[in-house]
Amino acid sequence: IPLLSPSFQSQIEHLVKLSHEYNECSKSLYCEAEALLNKELGLDGWKPKDESVSIKKFSDASLSSRLDAEYYQSKYDDLFRLLGKYNTKMLGKLVTIFKSIEPGSDVYSDEGIPFVRVSDVSKMGIEIPSVKLDPSKFIGGDSLYPKKDTILFSKDGSIGIAYKLEEDLDAVTSGALLHLIVNKPSEVLPDYLTLVLNSIVVQLQAERDSNGAIIKHWKPSDIALVSIPILPLTIQEQIASKVQESFALRKQSRELIQKAIRMVETAIEKGEDEAFLLIEKK
Repeated sequence: IPLLSPSFQSQIEHLVKLSHEYNECSKSLYCEAEALLNKELGLDGWKPKDESVSIKKFSDASLSSRLDAEYYQSKYDDLFRLLGKYNTKMLGKLVTIFKSIEPGSDVYSDEGIPFVRVSDVSKMGIEIPSVKLDPSKFIGGDSLYPKKDTILFSKDGSIGIAYKLEEDLDAVTSGALLHLIVNKPSEVLPDYLTLVLNSIVVQLQAERDSNGAIIKHWKPSDIALVSIPILPLTIQEQIASKVQESFALRKQSRELIQKAIRMVETAIEKGEDEAFLLIEKK
């Protein structure tokens, strides 16, 4: 371990602590957004029934084309009774759904176009993909590169994960990630919709639709039918504001950590004086 000067170590410590502080504030704001959504939807303390018996008519099955018992659990009835108190719309009416492609492992490479898979995505962001696509083998146009405000939504494996892009993504996504583009932001804000998609409201619908599958798979046709509660735009704006501020702080936190790493590397390679110059750089 290289023992750099106390003053340099102190500066690195300051950056790291500030990064952690921003990260904790980011988490807190995101939790506030979730709490506000739950409050407005009456989800505070709400728990669906967990009963082992649910009696249905055969006509109910004919409407859904489902005969498996899991689909008709009482907890899903509780959810839709709750949603019935609010203005709702089907997701397919609110967004345009675009499906990416699955290029195949023969196109994978160590260098090239970043390839984002479900495992790389969480509701808080996208990790640097470990898989790349060979540009000489991959055939795809600009339409495969998702743009700012596009919501990535997982339909296979870990289903129902939603993340809204803060900027254009210079990468190709797996076919297991749908691209959702809001049709009318004046009706539903992308940040609000993303939070709803990650909430218990949609997670229960995902569970209901995918029950019985060995490998979780959520059909795009079923996803289009997901019921989304539409709160007044003023409430949506309050929720979206907290989400945006949360992600802005998260970005600053990551930038500070990266700056600290660059400073340490520069100090070791070129000296501390050169490393201190990085403090003034963005």
